[in-house]
Parts: sequence; structure tokens; C-alpha cells
Amino acid sequence: MDMNKMKKVPEIRFKEFAEDWENTDASIIFKTYFDKNHPDLPVLSASQEYGMIIREDVGFKVQHNKENEAGYKRVLPGQFVIHLRSFQGGFAHSDVEGITSPAYTIIEFRDKSQQDDIFWKYVLTSKEFIKRLETVTYGIRDGRSISFEDFSELGFNVPDIKEQHKIGKTLTVIDTLIRKLEQKLEKLRNIKQSLLNQMFVSVNRGGGYAPLIRFKGYDDEWKTNELSEVAKRYFVSNQSVHHQNLLSLSYGKIKRKNIKSKKGLLPNSFDTYQIVKNGIIVMRFTDLQNDHKSLRIGLAKEEGIVSPAYTCISVGEENSSAFLYEQLNYYDSVLKQFYKMGDGLRQTLSYKDIERLNVYIPHIEEQENIVFFNTVIETIIGKVSTKLTKLNSVKQSLLQKMFV
Repeated sequence: MDMNKMKKVPEIRFKEFAEDWENTDASIIFKTYFDKNHPDLPVLSASQEYGMIIREDVGFKVQHNKENEAGYKRVLPGQFVIHLRSFQGGFAHSDVEGITSPAYTIIEFRDKSQQDDIFWKYVLTSKEFIKRLETVTYGIRDGRSISFEDFSELGFNVPDIKEQHKIGKTLTVIDTLIRKLEQKLEKLRNIKQSLLNQMFVSVNRGGGYAPLIRFKGYDDEWKTNELSEVAKRYFVSNQSVHHQNLLSLSYGKIKRKNIKSKKGLLPNSFDTYQIVKNGIIVMRFTDLQNDHKSLRIGLAKEEGIVSPAYTCISVGEENSSAFLYEQLNYYDSVLKQFYKMGDGLRQTLSYKDIERLNVYIPHIEEQENIVFFNTVIETIIGKVSTKLTKLNSVKQSLLQKMFV
């Protein structure tokens, strides 16, 4: 028996429950289930995030002989599947009936009246459980499943069915809220990208044009300029200043960093760094072909120092630096313009490589309206993202403290 924990009650608990949790071997709780010859049922695939899912519903196609489906194993709602990647994501819970690979092991409760499958869904996909699997999966890699015999040796601290049900229900409510926030966040980001596509003139159209959508009261065509006509290379050395406010470009945002931090690769001296101030546009054009995900354009909102590897530009008073930032960010995040320069083979770019890039400039008032509108959307996205982060933290805390 694996006596994994000495304590018998969780750190956080519903007040109506007081009894110790019982330590029981997996073999007492679970048994294997084997039933085949159901080729009429839908084929299920194991997903680390969603458990067992109907393969056709997610457009997941695997070439296989339909005649072999008679040998596939039947899976019922409330059962669990030990699949080929269980050592990474735990056991897959099923909400649906279907059939799955004969290489997988199906398990179910010996006494369904005493166990709640939703409670066990969280137990058998928890980080702690996956870590415990390492004790019985030594040397296992993709292509080989964990055996039920190995799993059955593990011990679990288990509450009664009523407490199981309440824990499972609580975590399900939180997961539902998380999914809603994720969907809302995705929708907001899609709206923003759609608006960006229509509020900026495409770099591929050339000449002076108006965007597809714009604020009322504006009907002039936007002026076409080369970047060097509206912005200039900006460089102020930190060598004689010794500024200590360290800034870094991360996912399109300029963020503060601890200059005394032991983490990361920081130089012994920051004399080679450059000073930026509010309104300076910061660009990172290194490692272009190896990293297509990072957002490479940021807008400084305070004075500080940044890496000498960054390219910085300043915008004249007749234009909005925030507007030019939004347009360059659109080129970066939506059009992927900078990755395509130099025939898509260049690892780095300099200011000289981008100074002739076409940018499209409306009247300053229209620039400011576009910036304000995008700021409002970004603020809403930020609030939803913060809520999502906090809710995920709450869930992780409960997963650590509501179980023994």
C-alpha cells in the first residue's frame, strides 16, 4: 500500500464534513472494464484538456480500417481511460458513450454508489497524481500505456460520496466560469483583430487610401509615408547617466524588470543600454525566423533603459506615437510583416531595413480617436484576462487544499 500522506483531512473543507478521509488502495476502488463489438458507436479520442471526446466533433481524422472498429473497446459515461499519454496528463474521464483504441485500458468503480466520477476526474488529472505516476511509470514513453496493475498499487485518501460530490460540483462550477471567461477573451481578441484589419490601410494596397471603417466626420484619404518621414531613429546612451529603471519588451508591452535580479541573463554593467522615455516606440528584430509568436513592437510609457539590441524610434509632434505604435503592432501581430522581410530568411533587421516601410497617416484627431478606441478595447481585454488569471489561481489553490 502506498501511504502517500499521513494527514486524513484536507486543509480547506466544507463545514458540514468532519470525518477523516479513508486511505484505500486503487484496486479496492477501481476495476477494469472490457466490452467490444460496438462498431456503431462513435470513436472517442483521449484529450488531456477535455478527457474523452468524440473524434468527429473536433475534426480529428485518423486513417484506420473501419472493419477494425469491432475490436475497439466500449467506453461508458463516468468511466476513465488509461491512454498512451496518461503519464503526462493523467487518466481521461468520459462524459459520453463511444469506442476507443484497443491499446487503452478502461476502468470503472467497483461500487458506483460510493464514488463520484467528477470528484475522481479532478484527482486523476491533478499535478500531484501525475507526479505520483512517475513511481509506477519508470521508463515509459509515448507508445506504451500504464498498466492497471501498476496503478492499482497506489493508495488514495477518499472522503464519503457526499463530500466527493460537493468537491466535484464546486470545481465544475469554477471550470464553467473559466471556460466562459476564456470564450469571452477569445471573442474580444477576435473583435479587436477584425477592427484592426478594417481600421488600418493594408500595406499591400499602396497609395493614399481610407480604411474600410472609420469614425464619423472623417473622409480624407490617409497619406502614404515612408516610416523615416514620420519617425526617426532614437538612441540615447546610458553610459554617462547610469539609469537604474530597467525595462524589457514582453508580448508587445514594455514592462519593468528588477535590475538586481539573479534570474535571467543580465549584464554586469548597463552602460551599453539605451535610455527611452514616454512615447518612444521600441522594436525587437532579433531571432525572427526561430520565433514567430512574440510580439515585437512596444510603446514606452516611462523613462528607463532597454537592451541595446532593441531598435527605438521617436515620432514628431505632428503625429501620435501611440497611433504609429498601433499601426506597427498591426503589421507585426496581424500581417506578420517583419517576418516576411528579406524574403523571409533574415534572422535580424535593423532600422535601415524598415525605414522605407510604408505607413498610412490620417489627421492627428483621427489618430487620437483610433488610439482611444483601441485603448478601451485593450482595457476590457486586460480586465477579463486578470479575472481569468485570478480564477485559475483560485482553482489551483483549491486543488492543492481540498484534497488529501
